[in-house]
Amino acid sequence: MTLSESMHEEEQGPNKEERSIGALCYAPFGCFLPLLLQKQSEFLSFHVRQGGILFGVFFVLNIIPLPGIFGILFLVYLGLAGFAGWKAFNGEMYSYEFIDAIIEKFKK
Repeated sequence: MTLSESMHEEEQGPNKEERSIGALCYAPFGCFLPLLLQKQSEFLSFHVRQGGILFGVFFVLNIIPLPGIFGILFLVYLGLAGFAGWKAFNGEMYSYEFIDAIIEKFKK
């Protein structure tokens, strides 16, 4: 890959900084990172919503005191957040259907 191809590729999608911040949006409370850094873009807004809802669902489900369920939910959250963070780091706007359904409910 030549330098001009590399520059052209970065112009089309999110730059490396946006991809890194987008990936960190899936860490617990990481959805606040773009706000703290005062970064705004369509790419980051998408991942802030996705990461925030994913963590919110995990948090709410952990309020229910069921023995032994925390470990299972934590592993599920880790898998979902890790996969979505990896997709964000690769510059993709991947979304989960259950998150899209939650967003659609609140739009009405």
